Amino acid sequence: MVSISRSMGLEVDEADVADLIEEYAEELTKEELKELQKISHSGVMMELSSKEAVEPEEELTSREITDILGKWQEVSDFVEKRHPEKLSTGRVSALFDDRCLTFFRNILKRRQKQTSLDRYLVKVSRSENQESEAKKARCLSDD
Repeated sequence: MVSISRSMGLEVDEADVADLIEEYAEELTKEELKELQKISHSGVMMELSSKEAVEPEEELTSREITDILGKWQEVSDFVEKRHPEKLSTGRVSALFDDRCLTFFRNILKRRQKQTSLDRYLVKVSRSENQESEAKKARCLSDD
């Protein structure tokens, strides 16, 4: 750390390093963890919106995504309960969740929105549309 700082032209002494280590040794409050998660999540959302990477959505089924998200939740819960270093594992788990799994959750959300839209928007062929209009006209003329 000191050598990196010096290579950047910064002066760092032992007190600076000790302060930095002391800051990271303190446990974060739940509010601080939530704030870090929000910041990380917003960064991920910005990356996703830039559309730099090609999304392999077509290759994945919704079932596969749901299964892997469920497995990740199992692993995350297990580590949270059993690992002695809860703070550091919590941070890493949240980071992995934000950096890696948000992508797949967004795919599922888009698919769910599309599915619900598809239920309401049905493509009608011209012949069906003409038949429907003829039925409406007959109903109106009967009244």
